[in-house]
Amino acid sequence: MRSLSLAALLSVSVAAFAPFAAAQTVSPFTLRLQQGQTVSTLADGGTIAMSADAIGVATTATVLITYRGATTATITSSSFTGALDFTFSGLPDLPVTLRTNESFTLGVSYLPTSSNRLNGRLELGYTEGRTSPILAINVTGSAPEFALSYVPQGGNAAPLATGGVVSFPVTPVDTTSNSVIVVTNRGTATGLMKSVKVTGALFQAVGIPLPDTSIEAGKELRFSIAFTPKQLDSVTGTASVEFVNRRFDFSLQGSGSGPAYAYELVTDRATSIQPNQLITVPDARVNDKSSITVRMRNSGNAEGKITAIAVQGTSLALTDTPFLPLTLQAGQTATTTVTFTPTQPGRVSGRLRIGDHSFDLTANGLGSILNYSYVIGPISTTIAGGGSVSFNPAPIGGSSSVQFLVGNTGTTPAAISSVTVLGSNSVFTLSDLPKLSAEVPPGGAVPFTVKFAPNALGTATATLRIDNQTFVLTGSGNAPAALPDYRIDGASGVQDALQQPAIGLALSSPYSLRVNGTLTLALNSGVFSNDPAVQFASGGRTASFYIPANGTRAVFPDGSAQMRLQTGSVAGTITLTPTFATESGVDLTPANPATMNLTVAQSAPKLLSVVITAKTNTGITISVTGYSTSRSVTQLDLQFSPTSGENVSTTKLTLNVESNFLTWYQTAASQQFGSLFSVTIPLTFTGDVKTSGLVLVDTIQSVAATATNRIGTSNSVSVNLK
Repeated sequence: MRSLSLAALLSVSVAAFAPFAAAQTVSPFTLRLQQGQTVSTLADGGTIAMSADAIGVATTATVLITYRGATTATITSSSFTGALDFTFSGLPDLPVTLRTNESFTLGVSYLPTSSNRLNGRLELGYTEGRTSPILAINVTGSAPEFALSYVPQGGNAAPLATGGVVSFPVTPVDTTSNSVIVVTNRGTATGLMKSVKVTGALFQAVGIPLPDTSIEAGKELRFSIAFTPKQLDSVTGTASVEFVNRRFDFSLQGSGSGPAYAYELVTDRATSIQPNQLITVPDARVNDKSSITVRMRNSGNAEGKITAIAVQGTSLALTDTPFLPLTLQAGQTATTTVTFTPTQPGRVSGRLRIGDHSFDLTANGLGSILNYSYVIGPISTTIAGGGSVSFNPAPIGGSSSVQFLVGNTGTTPAAISSVTVLGSNSVFTLSDLPKLSAEVPPGGAVPFTVKFAPNALGTATATLRIDNQTFVLTGSGNAPAALPDYRIDGASGVQDALQQPAIGLALSSPYSLRVNGTLTLALNSGVFSNDPAVQFASGGRTASFYIPANGTRAVFPDGSAQMRLQTGSVAGTITLTPTFATESGVDLTPANPATMNLTVAQSAPKLLSVVITAKTNTGITISVTGYSTSRSVTQLDLQFSPTSGENVSTTKLTLNVESNFLTWYQTAASQQFGSLFSVTIPLTFTGDVKTSGLVLVDTIQSVAATATNRIGTSNSVSVNLK
């Protein structure tokens, strides 16, 4: 079956068409209409409303025509009247006979060439039995059509075609003007505005609709484009409004108004400078000054006001500054001066502010700046005058040091005239000093060494003076190295009473420090009595000595390497204990010092002498002296030897003296004599003398004495009477 285009067969277009009623009241046909996804029933003589999305954009529909009669129907003719924007397809070749429930599909297309509302009518002639009625289908068509215009701020509306220009009024910088874009649907159907796009950094769409916004026929939609100039120059942008079948592209143009400022650095000639540019102020000596002048010009197209002119930075100030706020007409100028008056040498940075613009400033003060630091190992520490230099702790006999540096961060050389240490007592010393007076160049430093050698425990301080600057030197002395082992040599072991043995002292290895010491003697009496005679030969029970640095042998006050001591006369143990210290008094004595013991044993009495203290014809007085280390004597024996030719009946006299000696040794007076005693024995002789010319006392040639205690008997000591 071929397709028939009815529009091509007809030559009459009717702008307005009023359909007429069908000749029959009940049609044997049913018409099923489908437009897109919508399906509906169309009556015989009904109307299909077709709305296009845009002019030139087709819209279609289908009509399923079904014969519902009881016999047959034969379609014999077709005719169309109306606008040629409608076309039909799918009509079978005529004539065509349809039996009950047989059908065919008729296609309807509407391709608008304008936005006018259009009409059309399709009539199908048919026969059914003896009747010849008509099946009629009416169609109407509509389409949207859009037009643009714009209304500038404070202006009148003007049409806007693609390629057109939206001109904004001259707008003050940093303010906003708006142009309203009017989109009008002057067609006969609702249409879609697809999108709106605006480009240009200074242009911004305001209140634009969402994509695919519907605009009804005869209605309009408005949105704005805002223009906010940031400069005086003309600027452009673009905008586009897109519809289904076309897009309107147009340009945006605007320019700003207001003041603009240009700046110049005025020296012997004017030099243009830009905001944020670095301006170098000429060098000046400390307490002197230099200056620069900055000229500002309003190069804009409107009056401007400068509300702030200020400078920041050490030693920087403004002079000759105009009163604020400063009003500059277009083309007018004004100046301000920046003055630099350094109070110390070195480079300074600052900032000059003129209105909303700023300039970096730099200047250089001429002079020297001494700074001080010290280095311990890898660590450098900067200090100010009056600061403290802390040394690493060092043991007595050791040392620690710092390298001290005098630097110059100024711009001219500096001189150092003197470097001294005060109050150090030789604990802090200087070395590696430069030849004074020394010059410290800009950016350079002069080093020297300070040494700390403690001689006492605890904190030591001194003052380092560099010209008129002083620094506190602080160091901590730690305990020196332990003293090597030592020995007390010379006499040892058991000693006799009333002797003067010699002893000495020596270290097992050399010691780096001089050692001062004291040797102390103590008596642990075995008979509960002290003996003051137990002492050093130099007197007293202490003896000083020293051991020279890096030596081993003790030297006593007389320069001898040994010292004698008296063992006394009392039994007991003599203990020798040394103490050691550094020259500054730091104790080096071991926790449990080694001692030496000398022992005087308890023994039989020892007689020292027997003398005649008095003599008469008939008697004598004998004095016996001696000692008993046990401080006890029980018996004295006197042995008489007669003169030759004489006969003495009593040759031995035994005296029990235990109580006498016990009494003596218990007296306080005896304490100072140890165990020494002196016994006086008066003797009277009776009898006859044989030899002529002799008296009674002459009959005795000599007397010998011995003393006894519980340990034994003493030696015998005799005395001659003649």
